[in-house]
This record gives sequence, C-alpha cells and structure tokens, in this order.
Amino acid sequence: MYKPEVIKAYVKDVLTRQGIPLHKASITAEVLVEADMRGIFSHGINSLDLIVINSIKQGGTDPRAKAEDKTRNPNFPIRHVDAHGDLGHPLAMDAVEMVKELARKHGYGKVYVANANHFGIGAIYTEKICAEKDLSGRVTSTTPSVVKPYGGEKNRLGTNVIAWSIPYDQGFVTIDMATTIHAVSGVLRALIEGTPLPFPVYGPSGSKTTDSRVFDGVVDFLKRGSMIPLGGMGEEGADAGYKGTGIAMLIELDNVIGTGVSTYIEPLMDDEKQRIRQTFEAWRIDTLFKQDDALAHISKTISDIKSQQGEDMLLPGEKESIHRENSIKHGIPYTAIQIAMLEKLGQSLDLGQVS
Repeated sequence: MYKPEVIKAYVKDVLTRQGIPLHKASITAEVLVEADMRGIFSHGINSLDLIVINSIKQGGTDPRAKAEDKTRNPNFPIRHVDAHGDLGHPLAMDAVEMVKELARKHGYGKVYVANANHFGIGAIYTEKICAEKDLSGRVTSTTPSVVKPYGGEKNRLGTNVIAWSIPYDQGFVTIDMATTIHAVSGVLRALIEGTPLPFPVYGPSGSKTTDSRVFDGVVDFLKRGSMIPLGGMGEEGADAGYKGTGIAMLIELDNVIGTGVSTYIEPLMDDEKQRIRQTFEAWRIDTLFKQDDALAHISKTISDIKSQQGEDMLLPGEKESIHRENSIKHGIPYTAIQIAMLEKLGQSLDLGQVS
C-alpha cells in the first residue's frame, strides 16, 4: 500500500523534470493519483508515460501552451476555448472554474474546449463542479476513432465519454462512462498481458471475439479491431448498438457546435492529429427551489430508490467513493509492476525509488 501524497510528490517530480511548469505538474499529479485512489488504474499513473509524456515528446501536448478564449459573444453563458495543445488535466480544472462562475452568474454555463488532450477521468471534474452542492455538472469528451458505428464498415467514432454528477446530502451521484460497452483501456491491458479480453470487441473478420490472440498486440488492434457501441451485445436482429452510436455521435456533434468541423482521429498518433474536444457544463440547483430544499428533494428521492432495494445496491459512483476512502485510510494498492514502471520512468530522470 502506498500513501497518496507520496505518489503525488513522485509523479510531480517526474513531470517537472520533463519541463512541465510546477503548477501544471501539481494538478496533473493530483488528477492521476485521484484516479488510482478510486480504483480506476487505467487513468492513473499507468497512463503517465504512454499518454502524457509520450504525447509531449511527439508534439501532441505542449505543457507551456496558453489557452485562448475565442468566445464571439460574451453575453452568452457559453465560452469557447482553444487549448492550443495544452496539458489536459490543468486545463480541465481551469474550465471547471470558468463554468462554475458562469453558472452561478447566469444559472447555466458551458465551456467548449478545442485542441485539447486527455484529461483523465471525467468524474473528477463533474464532482469538482458539484463540490459546494449548489451546482450539477456534466462533462463530455471525444476520443480517438476506435469505434465502428452501428451498421457501419470502418472505425470513425471514439468511445466518446460522458460524466455527470448531481449532489445530495451525503455526496454525489456520479456516472462516468464510455459510449461503448466498456472503456478501451481494459482491452489494451489484456492485449499487453496476453489474457482473454474482458468483454467482446469486433475482430479483423468483423465478428465479436474475446480472444486476444486474434490481434498481434495493441497496435494491431487499433488498426484492425473495433470497440462495440453501447447496447451492441444482442444477437442479429436484436442488437441495440444504435444507442451507443447515437450518443457518441451527438457528443461529437455537440463539440462541433463549439469547436468546428470534426474528422477521424488517428488512434496511433501522438502529435497534433490526436487532439480531442471537450465540453464542461454546470447549472444551479436552486432555480425553482431554495438550495437546501433542492438538496433535500434529491436526497429523499435517493432514499426512496435505495429503500426498495437490497443492502448491496450501490449508487452510481459509490463504488469509486469506497475505493477512495480505503485509499485514504490504508493507502493505494499498487502492484509491484505498477511501482516498478513508475520508478523506471523516474530513474531515467535521476529520481530515486518511491519512498
């Protein structure tokens, strides 16, 4: 078990030695370790080298970039930001503060971000929006094109994610999900480890498979495989993959409204061609009722839902919250392989072992 603060400090040192400004490195380390605390290791320190540092080396991410507000009409509660390839995590935090300010002033706020980079798990940002329990929040993001649209022949859509949080008296109800039957990270991990895929994908022949051996590693999957849209597990004639396809497409089209024309995103690129688009939304919960009354209504509704279920029922986001509490109390349960990977990265930058 490793204390979160110890890992955050080490990751921050790794990032600053890559030339990343201290305040951006601190936020990125915070977000990456927060994902691990919640048990979502695919978006934590495991992604530090592959997604963050490699993108910096290849020119996809410019940690010294300055985002530009390109809003045409500031009278609207909507802002349009060009990230110019900035590091995804700190920029997303800036967008959260911007959208909160807009929502508190206007009742609703939205921030579109173009030329963006991977920002980790969306739930971190939606719960930041809801932190004072006066707002609800929603975040979407496009991703590289690894999904074949329902009825289509080639990959074009991303696993386009949506996170949504609503506050209540004991915390937040949060959903953070891909618009495919599962996030792509689980597939990539299985391909790296040579284990069976945890859920089906479309293989090179176009049929569903859980056999990782049909692909010659991650690169081959990204070239010849495809994620299955949400709802697409039924047999022929009873398949509902159009639902996931529809949500993914609407997420992309909504981002187009605020950022301009969108095209295929090459999943094997780490340069400017891999940049994505994101939206951040917030709205006040006191537009009809006083804030305390609105919270009480939400909380009573949640109690009503849970009262009719067994004790094992968890609210959306509650499993991650339990993981987080355990990580704070007992430490994060990293494997020896995870720590070895982090230390290898650190040692290449003249850092010692994780203490």
